[in-house]
Amino acid sequence: MSQISKQKIKANIWKTQVFKIVQNLAFFTPVAVLFWQENGLSLTEIMILQSLFSVALVLLEIPSGYFADVFGRRPSLILASVFYLVAAIGYSLGHDFGTFLIAELLWAVACAFISGADSALVYDSLQNVGEEKNYKRIWGSISFWAFLAVAFGGIVGGWIGSINLRWTWYAMIPTFALLIPIALSLQEPHRHRRVVKKGYMLELLKTIKSIFTNNLKLRWIIIYSAVILTFNQAALWLYQPYMKETGLDIVYFGIAFASFNVVAAIGSKYAHLFEKLLGMKRVLIALPIFISTAYFLMGNFAIVLGFTFAFLQQFVRGVKGPIITDHINKLTPSDMRATILSAEGFVGRLGYAAVIPIAGWVADVYTLQQAFNILGVTTLVVSGFVLLVLHRQKII
Repeated sequence: MSQISKQKIKANIWKTQVFKIVQNLAFFTPVAVLFWQENGLSLTEIMILQSLFSVALVLLEIPSGYFADVFGRRPSLILASVFYLVAAIGYSLGHDFGTFLIAELLWAVACAFISGADSALVYDSLQNVGEEKNYKRIWGSISFWAFLAVAFGGIVGGWIGSINLRWTWYAMIPTFALLIPIALSLQEPHRHRRVVKKGYMLELLKTIKSIFTNNLKLRWIIIYSAVILTFNQAALWLYQPYMKETGLDIVYFGIAFASFNVVAAIGSKYAHLFEKLLGMKRVLIALPIFISTAYFLMGNFAIVLGFTFAFLQQFVRGVKGPIITDHINKLTPSDMRATILSAEGFVGRLGYAAVIPIAGWVADVYTLQQAFNILGVTTLVVSGFVLLVLHRQKII
């Protein structure tokens, strides 16, 4: 590879970082639940909406990863950018469950095309220039700035939302429009491409089978990752009702969500040091303990600064990505990397889609505190079983 080609490939790193920053300027996040409620949705309907989003994402995760492996990471990111923009326009114009569902499905398509393709692009680019050993640190740094972007977007979004909740979606339209030229500027890294075959579904099924039958370590790492994603993210749409219940003013919702992402950013940036300090085994044990502890604290203490209990879950959100994807990348050949990373998201979203409607129903029928406590207990039980399997199979 020529020096010029190497420079173009290496530029993918900072361009991906810019892409992730813009992608994560989510102005709507701190007031999304309030926006849905303002438009007549109950908490149960909100959870159903998010569950259907997750089901759509589950169905699209692996095919989109396969697309990225066959046609390239760059085309995947370009398509993701376009669908993000269309989804934002749909939300800004929506007033009911049906319209929001259409927007969520478009959002799911965008998320599916970006899932796995972004981290695979970075890893392949580093591999092209012989620096793949730096992936964990670099992806952690990219995630760090992405989380800070969410934090900044949250502060701005909280202020915008205090004036008009819908304006947070108007602000997303020009933001997502910027993603398209950034994606177009990326350089597809050199790699061993998958050969497109006529029997697409058969090939896809073989890929899935290879994940869950031929590689025991990869299988259980993916299952563990799915458990962490499921129970850590299940709290997301309960944070706003909790903050409202504790008496926190809506103006401060953005600051609260910004603080979440600062914690996640720090966790992401220093994930490699966290693993180096504790070791892989202790990290895997610690993550579900952090998640359940946060649930128990929120389930038993409804105080104004109670949102800080969620810092434990946000730290997990930041640490999980760099550590888990690094291990998956090491266990996966380049021609299947995006597909396997999408499979990780596939399994996680499947669990998430199953859990959140139940959590929403418990919160509506009983209390928010009971929903938190049930999630805390379930996290410990399910993750404990997976960790036991990992130990008995000598994976950790």
